[in-house]
Amino acid sequence: MRKSFLFISIYLSIFAIVSAPLILNIRINELENKKGELNTEIDILEKQKMLIKQKHKEKYSISSIEQLAKINSYERLEISQKINKLEIPYKLKSQEKEKIAILGFGR
Repeated sequence: MRKSFLFISIYLSIFAIVSAPLILNIRINELENKKGELNTEIDILEKQKMLIKQKHKEKYSISSIEQLAKINSYERLEISQKINKLEIPYKLKSQEKEKIAILGFGR
């Protein structure tokens, strides 16, 4: 009885010693694969973020704003500061001719 109990306990301890690192390695490999997938997703999202920033810079850069001002008949005014009063940098050339409504509010 004692011998069989001793052999069973030795068998189980050897099995635990051998199988525990194998199971841990399998789990580590699974996590490493998930990490690789997440890294590729992060790379894709970073590329999309850079493209969006680039498009935003192109759309709202000073040169594109000046082109839009020329297309919509705005002229650039000299910006000067007078005792806490700032003048607007763009003014409509034909201001008296048209009423401009912005968000439902007109002049």
